[in-house]
Amino acid sequence: METTGAAPTRVLVVDDEEQIRRAWRWMLPQDEFLVAAAGDAEQALEVLRAERIDLVISDVTMPGIDGMRLLERIKKTRPGIEVILMTGYGSIQQAVEAIHAGAFDYLTKPFNDLDDCLKKVRQASAVKRLRDENLALRQQVDASPDSALLDTRSPAMRPVLARVAQVAKVDSGVLITGPTGVGKGILARAIHERSGRRSAPFVQVDCGAIPATLIESELFGHKKGAFTGAVSDKVGLFEQGNGGTVFLDEIGNMPLDLQTRLLKVLQDGRVRPVGGDRDVRVDVRVISATHVDLQAAIDAGSFRSDLYYRLNVVHIDVPPLADRREDVPALAYHFLARHAARLGLEVHTVSAECMDVLKRHAWSGNVRELENVIEAALVFAKGEELGIADLPEAVVEAARSADPDALDLSDVDLDLPFREAIDAADKAFRTRYLRGVMDRYRSVSAAARHAQMDRANFRRMLRRYDITDYPKGGEAG
Repeated sequence: METTGAAPTRVLVVDDEEQIRRAWRWMLPQDEFLVAAAGDAEQALEVLRAERIDLVISDVTMPGIDGMRLLERIKKTRPGIEVILMTGYGSIQQAVEAIHAGAFDYLTKPFNDLDDCLKKVRQASAVKRLRDENLALRQQVDASPDSALLDTRSPAMRPVLARVAQVAKVDSGVLITGPTGVGKGILARAIHERSGRRSAPFVQVDCGAIPATLIESELFGHKKGAFTGAVSDKVGLFEQGNGGTVFLDEIGNMPLDLQTRLLKVLQDGRVRPVGGDRDVRVDVRVISATHVDLQAAIDAGSFRSDLYYRLNVVHIDVPPLADRREDVPALAYHFLARHAARLGLEVHTVSAECMDVLKRHAWSGNVRELENVIEAALVFAKGEELGIADLPEAVVEAARSADPDALDLSDVDLDLPFREAIDAADKAFRTRYLRGVMDRYRSVSAAARHAQMDRANFRRMLRRYDITDYPKGGEAG
């Protein structure tokens, strides 16, 4: 089997027969597995308390605690360990019970097919490794204050996250593009945290926020006396990020002369502080991001094409929030929890009508705008639920203008039983419809014709739903 460089799987073989324990030591390749052994379940539990074990291979029939009870104890105390049971009787019923109890698989003694035994052990090892990797990744993501961006339901974002996972495995340059506020920096950090550089620094540089006169010193450092105000040596951000990742946000704003220096750093792997006479070797991965069209900047002569191709080995384009509205609820709750905790507020939910508005809003400012709206709404929240009245009026009006015919869930009283809620929503719809056509046509006759209803019936409906405040001329025609 081709090895992947992964750490060997730690296996504990539990059997009261020394011959079986020796057989497993011989059968499992030493470059893939480290094998410990125990003569009974009590010894096995001692080993499990003292050592890190990934996989247990245990006989079912043993003196004292049998294999099934050992399986139960392992799954109760160490559920992440995979267990394969061995039986000498070939009982299908016993095998089924073992699987139901949490065993990964079972083997029948004597082992006539050693290849099949090894295959099952390798499968269990692969499942254990994959589960551990997923758990570690989930913990990394959950530790991020912006983890919700990476937990997407949107078809538009899934290819983006797949690309993030792929590019994390290599050290190639990455250019992340997309509108302002979509979370390009979050994705850059996600790439770093999934990479082999995760234990080294992640240094973020906003090229648009640093004055042009200072950005060279910020990136590459300076020596004392290099310029007015340089009263001491300064270590640049590239040196600070040595071994890790440097994220150059808004790279399109970098001055042209500094682009030349950056290109040389990327080519040579060395930086020279301003005022220095010696190069310093640095080992960093560079991820860059921009909201501008760099190809257009190249055509305009404001961005170097050779630097562009050096940065843009892998391109990731992040769609705007308007193209992935499926993610709005998760993001909204994420920001609600964050800012409610920061503000010391007991606001835990978002009402249905409020969420409806959030999903319909255009979000020209993307994820950043959504966070700002949630934070602003919390300031006005009066209970434990964020309601439509708490949202900025401009957001509510913009959502309604963007989709005036969309279902307004404020008509739905979720506290009512189903049929009563339908009746209430039906009444609200009829009232809104009748008032709407009367406002449009200003005449009972014209409104009735539009509704394709008899004029007398239409008038009776107006009275029934207490719509009597139309102009007096509305009866005419």
